[in-house]
Amino acid sequence: MPPLGKWRIHASYKVSRVCEASGHYVYAASAGGIFRTDIRDGEIKTLTRLDGFQASGVSFMRYVPHLKILIIGYNNGMLELLKNDQTLTQVNGFYSKLIQGDKRIIHINVAGDKAIISTTFGILVLDLLKEEISDSYTAIGPGGQSLGILSTAVSGDSIYAGTATGIIRAKYAATVNLNDYNNWKQVFAGNFCTHLHTFNDSLYFAADSVVYRLYQGKTRLVVAEKKVTGRIQQYADKLHIFRGGGIYTVSNTGFSKKNANLLSDGTADAEGYFWFCTGIGPGVIKQTDVNEIAFEPSGPSGTSVFAMTKSGNTLFTSAGGVSNTFGNAYNPTGFYIFDNNAWSSNPASSFNTGLYDYTFVYHNRVTDRNYVATHVNGILEFRGKDAVNRWDAGNSTLQPTPVVNMVRASGISADEKGNLWVTNYGSPGAGLHTMNKTGQWISIPISTTDVGNLIVDQNGYKWIQLIAGGILVYDDNKTPANVLDDRSRTLNNRDGLITNEITSLACDSNGYVWIGTTQGLNVFTNPISVFDGANADRLIIRQNGVDGYLLGEESINDICVDGGNRKWFATNNGVFLVDANGQSVLTQFRSENSPLPDNRVICIGQQDKTGEVFFGTEKGIVSFRSDASAAGDKFGKLKIYPNPVKPGYSGLVTIEGLAEDSEIRITDATGNLVYLTKANGGTATWNGLRLNGTRPNSGVYFVFAVNKDGTETEMGRFIFMH
Repeated sequence: MPPLGKWRIHASYKVSRVCEASGHYVYAASAGGIFRTDIRDGEIKTLTRLDGFQASGVSFMRYVPHLKILIIGYNNGMLELLKNDQTLTQVNGFYSKLIQGDKRIIHINVAGDKAIISTTFGILVLDLLKEEISDSYTAIGPGGQSLGILSTAVSGDSIYAGTATGIIRAKYAATVNLNDYNNWKQVFAGNFCTHLHTFNDSLYFAADSVVYRLYQGKTRLVVAEKKVTGRIQQYADKLHIFRGGGIYTVSNTGFSKKNANLLSDGTADAEGYFWFCTGIGPGVIKQTDVNEIAFEPSGPSGTSVFAMTKSGNTLFTSAGGVSNTFGNAYNPTGFYIFDNNAWSSNPASSFNTGLYDYTFVYHNRVTDRNYVATHVNGILEFRGKDAVNRWDAGNSTLQPTPVVNMVRASGISADEKGNLWVTNYGSPGAGLHTMNKTGQWISIPISTTDVGNLIVDQNGYKWIQLIAGGILVYDDNKTPANVLDDRSRTLNNRDGLITNEITSLACDSNGYVWIGTTQGLNVFTNPISVFDGANADRLIIRQNGVDGYLLGEESINDICVDGGNRKWFATNNGVFLVDANGQSVLTQFRSENSPLPDNRVICIGQQDKTGEVFFGTEKGIVSFRSDASAAGDKFGKLKIYPNPVKPGYSGLVTIEGLAEDSEIRITDATGNLVYLTKANGGTATWNGLRLNGTRPNSGVYFVFAVNKDGTETEMGRFIFMH
C-alpha cells in the first residue's frame, strides 16, 4: 500500500506480446506495462511511469550487448534507452512530431553504435552514444515519397529494408545519400517482408508467412510452414527464428527446432534458455529443459473497465459493458478483484460459467457482500472473493428480456437496512426489484423497464437512470410489497437538469444527490422535497477569480464519495476532487501531471479502510492514496505513522483510526498547542510544521482527538525528531 499522496500502477501484464533479454534480465511488455524477470532467481519487478518509463504501448525492444543498452520503442514514436539495466533516457523519435498517421516503432536493428529504426514514415538512425536521432531516410519510396519500412538489416557495405511489397537495398557508406530513392534498388519481391537479419553472409527474413534466406542474390525457402513470425535474431553464435509452432535455430552445425505452440515474440537469455510471449498470456514464458515456467506480475487480466465498487475493503472492477444502444457488447474479459494488495481475475466457480458482459458492481455495507451484475444472466453475489450465489430468473423475480432471453441486471444499490435494490432492463414485467437480507425477492412494476443504474438516498428514495434520458425518482414508502402508497416523479431538462443524458449518480453523507451528465453537474441539496416540485440545481463557485458552474461542461462519467465526504469525479478531462460542500475544486489529476495513463477516466472506486482511490481508464488502472478514509461514530485504535518521525522527513504524519470528522489537536509534552486540524472521515494528517509554519523541536508529541459531538475522546503519542 502506498503512503498518503502516492500512486500505484495496476497494469495488466497477462497479454504480453514483446520480450527481450539483457545480461541479467528478461524484459517483457504488454499493452499496459513493462516488467522484467531476473534470470538467476526469477524475481519480478514492474517498470512503470513511477519509475520514469512511459511503460504502456511498447511495440518493440532490442538489447545492444556491447553497449549494455536496452532500446524500447513505443506505438507513439517514443524511444527509451535503459543503460546497464538502471539508467533511463528518453529520445523523441516521431513522438513530438506534428504529423498524422501511425508513429509506431516497428522494428529496431543495430549496426555498430547506431540503431536503425523502422517506421511507417521511413527509417530513423539513432546514435546510441550521443543518444539522439542523427539521421532519417523518409523519401525512399517511388518518386521520393515516404515508404513504410517493416524491418532493416546491415551486412557489409549494404543496408536492406523490408517493405509491404518486397526488400530494397542500398550501399551503406558515408558517401551515399540514403535519403535519395534513386540509391535504393529492389532485390526481392514479396508481401510484407519483416524481421530482416543477417547471419553468415546471408539475409534471413519472413514474407508471406514463411521464412526465406537470401544469399548471393538468390532466395531459398528456410521454413515452409505458414505461420506468423515473431522475431528473427542472433544470440551468441546462433540465429533463432521465433514463430508460431516452434523456435528454429540456425548454426554452423545445422538446423534444429523446439516446439512452442503460440508465440508472438521470443528471446534467448545469457544462459541459453528460450523465453517467449504468446500474445494471449500468461506473461512471459521460460522454456527449460523439462518444462515451461510462466512469469507474470500481479495485475488485472485486461485493461477493459466499466465500473468499480465505492466501499468495502475488497475492490471489484467489472470489465464488460454495454453497446451504445444498451445492448450486448459481448465482452468476455470478465471482472477483477483487488484484495490484500493482490489482483485476481474471474475466479472460477459454478456460478459464473458462461457469463460475459459484466457491468455494474456494488458493495453492500450492511451485509458486507459484493455484487456483480451482468447483461446476460442476472447477478453474482460474493462473500469476500468467493462467489456464493447467482440471482437470475430461476431463483429471483428478475426476468429475461424477450427475444434475446437475457436477464439484464442494469443497476444495483442497497438501502440503510441492507435490502438490495436491482433494476431489470427490458423485463416484460417489473423494472425494479428488491431482495431482503434473507434472500426474499419482491418485484415492483414501476412505469418503465427502460432502466439503468440506480442509487438509494438517505430518505430511501430510488434514483434511477433512464436509458432514453432523464431520471425516475421512486418512493416505495418503505412498503415494497404495497404499491398503492408509492409515488414517483420523472426528472428531465424541464426540471433543472442540464441535459437528459445522465451518466452517473451518487448520494453523499449530507444527503445531497449528485447527478453527472454529459454536459456538467447537477445536485439536489434537499432531495426530500423532490416530490414537492423541487428542481435540480447547479453549484456556482469562484475559481481563479472567475465565477462559474462547478465542473463547467465536463462530461462526468462516474462519481465517488470518499470518507471525508469529498467528491471524486471521473471525466473525459481527468479526475476532479471537490470539497465536501461542493464549493471548490481541491485538485485535478491529468495524464500530464500524474500517472493517469489516459485523461478519459471511465470509473472510480475506493477501499474504505485505506482511503485508496482507484481510477479506471481504457489504458489501465491506477490508484492514489488519499488523506480520507471511511469512519464510524466511535474511535478505533489510533495509528500514527511514521513513528518516530526522523530528521529530514518532509512527508505527512498520518493519524488513522479516528471517529468520523474528529477534531485533532497535536501538543508538545508541556501541553502547548502545535497543530489543529479536522479528520477527513477516519484519517487526519499533519505536515510536520507548527501553526506558524516553523518546524517544532525534537521530543514526544501527543495527539488528542474528540469526536464531532464531543462525547468521546482518544489519545496517542509519537516521537518527532527535528
